[in-house]
Amino acid sequence: MEGVKYPPSEFSQKYAKILAPDGVLVAPEEMFGEGKPYGKETEDKTKLAFKVTLKKLDVMNPITEQNKHKLKNEKIDQIVECFPGAIPKNLPELLAKKKWSKPSSQVTSWKDWWEIHPQIVKLLETQVQLVQKWWKYIDRAYPGDEEILSSYKRIVTGIITHPITIGKCLANNTGARSNNKAKSIHLVGTDRPEATMIYSGFFNEILSVVTQNPVKLTLVSPDPANKQLAQDCPPSAPMLIHQRCKLTAWDGLYHDFWDSFVEKKKVEQPDVVLGIHPGLHAEGVYEFWEPTLELLLDKEVVTVFTFFSKEEYEASIVRLDNLFVNYISKGLNPFGSEHCKQTPHNPDEMWASNLYWITFKGRTVDMNSMTLK
Repeated sequence: MEGVKYPPSEFSQKYAKILAPDGVLVAPEEMFGEGKPYGKETEDKTKLAFKVTLKKLDVMNPITEQNKHKLKNEKIDQIVECFPGAIPKNLPELLAKKKWSKPSSQVTSWKDWWEIHPQIVKLLETQVQLVQKWWKYIDRAYPGDEEILSSYKRIVTGIITHPITIGKCLANNTGARSNNKAKSIHLVGTDRPEATMIYSGFFNEILSVVTQNPVKLTLVSPDPANKQLAQDCPPSAPMLIHQRCKLTAWDGLYHDFWDSFVEKKKVEQPDVVLGIHPGLHAEGVYEFWEPTLELLLDKEVVTVFTFFSKEEYEASIVRLDNLFVNYISKGLNPFGSEHCKQTPHNPDEMWASNLYWITFKGRTVDMNSMTLK
């Protein structure tokens, strides 16, 4: 599927001026008809475009007996993703203003998260009513308001999973300390999702999880998405992106960053190192991670990796077992994305951001004597 555009994104971009003229989804009666911006010809083209998009999705996502129950939600999500302005533009701002009404330790699942964000649910319910009005242009039976609302919630979890997972990594693996002492997390192998989280403002959810201390975020990666941040806020000049959060970034591999900055005490040793979707299971990728893994294990730094799927998670455990990793915890991430998609190489496998995670520190074996610790 490499090089193929995702049909909902393609539709959303092409028809944004019609469905969401100011970046905000509107009802069809505001756009079509006498005295409205568009006439019947454009209306018919829009309906046809929906039909073509759904056909492309049917080809992209083959249904089998094994996966048809898994694809039920994805088929709805894909239609919702077609709507430009589906996720409200002011969502980051609303989240930044809203303090959690429960301590972070009591928010342990998405169910808990939604219970303390009723204003976000109300916002999404408004979107549901608009989607319902557009559904007459879609050649599918309307699944009902509750199903569309659930779809919106799944899509939101796909966005919020990154900052909450980062926050929980810090909260779960650091103890109490004086309120003015920052907690530090180094994000390694970062790419577009982490950069987008910073630029959009969704990083504020990290601070909703870690409430008692400032947070220092350090992004280290050779990925193009990290280059601009590395120029804007290098280790020598951290950027204050919130009164409780500093950001710095570096363009390169983590073991080189450690040698140049941590080892020379130019940057603090982190409380936690987190790699989101490192791809440890993949040939040609693991080799780039080996020097960093050896470093983190030798220095006994608390390290967390997240994974897209059970398949990737289990293959990565095999890699880590060969390094005698001392696991602190491993399994499903309670704040993994619920926005699941079909895996391109296997129609019966599903993936989602941060679905699984592993936390480890050091090794179970003394590498000099090769005896158990």
